[in-house]
Amino acid sequence: MLFVLQKIIWYVIVPPASLFILMAAGLLIRARYRKAGNILALSGLALFYALSLSPVSDTILRPLESAHPVLFNENISTDAVVVPGAGSVDLEWMGAGPDASAESGMRLMKGVELARKLHLPLVLCGGNGEPFATNLRDADAMAAAALRLGFPSHELIVENESRNTLENSHAVRRLVKGNRIILVTSAYYMRRAVTMFERRGFTVIPAPVYFLTQHRKKNISALIPGAGNLGRSSIGFAEWISMGWWRIRGEI
Repeated sequence: MLFVLQKIIWYVIVPPASLFILMAAGLLIRARYRKAGNILALSGLALFYALSLSPVSDTILRPLESAHPVLFNENISTDAVVVPGAGSVDLEWMGAGPDASAESGMRLMKGVELARKLHLPLVLCGGNGEPFATNLRDADAMAAAALRLGFPSHELIVENESRNTLENSHAVRRLVKGNRIILVTSAYYMRRAVTMFERRGFTVIPAPVYFLTQHRKKNISALIPGAGNLGRSSIGFAEWISMGWWRIRGEI
C-alpha cells in the first residue's frame, strides 16, 4: 500500500500533472484572488511551454547523462552483466504475449551483446514497478525477448519481484556471488543506479544506453514546443526528484 501511495504522489508532482494542477488552482481562485490566480495560471502555462522546448529538456537531462561515459573498452573482467527493467508492454489486446518496452529493449540488447562477448551470465531484474499500468513483470518480458534473440537459458538469471532501483540492488546482491558487475541501464538513470549498487558492495562498471540528449542544430525551431521535449523534461525532472528523495533517505 505504501508503494502505491508513493506512486500516486509521484504522478501528481511530476510534470505535466503538476503543471495542470498549478493552472487549475489559478483558475479556481481567480474569482476571489484575481492577481494570485493569474500568477498561478500564467506560471503553469509558462512552465508548460518552457519544458516543451528542446534546449530546456537537454539542460535538465545532460548533467544526468554525462555522469558516466559510454563503455568503449569491453574487454574487462567481471562476474555478471546486470540489466534492470524499464517497463513492459501488454499486447493481450492484440492476441500476443507481453514484450519489453522500447527502453527496456535498448538496455536488453546491450546486455545481451556484452554477456555474449564476455561469456558472462546475464541478470535481468525488475518486477512490476507500475501498478496502475499493467500486471506484467519487466524481467519476465526481457527474459522472453533474450531467449528469442538466442541467448542461452542456462546463462540467464531472472529476478522478477523488485519494484524499484533500491530493491533491484538488494535482489541482485543475493543472486550474484562476485563483486564486479557491468550495469546496463539508461544514461539518465545511471548516476543513481551506480550509487545504489555500489552501496551493496559491488564494483560497478557502467554501460549507459538510451541517451535522450544529443547535439542539435541551433535554429528557430528550438522555440517551437514539442510533446517529445515535454516527455524528456518530465523524465529528467523525475530523476532529479528521485535523487533528492533517496539522498534524504540515505540510500545514495
